[in-house]
Amino acid sequence: MTSTTTSRRRMAVGVAAAATALVLSGCSAFGDGGSDDAPPKKPASSVAPDPSGEAEPLPPGKSGEPHGGIPSPADVDQTDATAVSEAALTGMFTYDTAIDTSRNDAGRRIAAAGWCTATYAAELKEAATRSAPGTGWTLWDRHQAYTTATLQQTEEAGKPADTDTDALRQWTITITPTGRDGWKGAAESRTAYVELIRPAAGKPWRLNAVTVQ
Repeated sequence: MTSTTTSRRRMAVGVAAAATALVLSGCSAFGDGGSDDAPPKKPASSVAPDPSGEAEPLPPGKSGEPHGGIPSPADVDQTDATAVSEAALTGMFTYDTAIDTSRNDAGRRIAAAGWCTATYAAELKEAATRSAPGTGWTLWDRHQAYTTATLQQTEEAGKPADTDTDALRQWTITITPTGRDGWKGAAESRTAYVELIRPAAGKPWRLNAVTVQ
């Protein structure tokens, strides 16, 4: 990668990281790139430590597939960074209160499904929620709700071009909850900045970091 490309990529990453990131699904700031064979510097954790040191993390959800399931890497062209990021984010924002205790469970599912680098998968699997999941989740849980995620690609001008081993993607995600009792909840909208890496051209792309606003 040339120094110019490196500078542009760092600038784009800096802009995304400077935004206020929503703690969601174990998401983190962009990392420094690299490959699974030589893991990049671990992205900063998005789960803030409890200052009192007393709060116990919520237990993980039950095993199983959320309503409607999530995309599988086997069903996607893994050499297409856009397709990989879209499918992985669909899984990351698919929740089901029948099996999940928090949004972090969706992150653990995509890590287990093989969408992420080893470093990022470990971060998602270890993410812990140390407080109540919030009134929104409580409302969903009351209706035994599940969500559907609809994605629209929304790239910004000036985004660095892909290289053989690094790619950035931006998506706007609409998350719609539906209760098993027939309840329909208000949709949520999020913007996700995705960094993907692979060890060489022609190899599968993997999520290395996601920042959510």
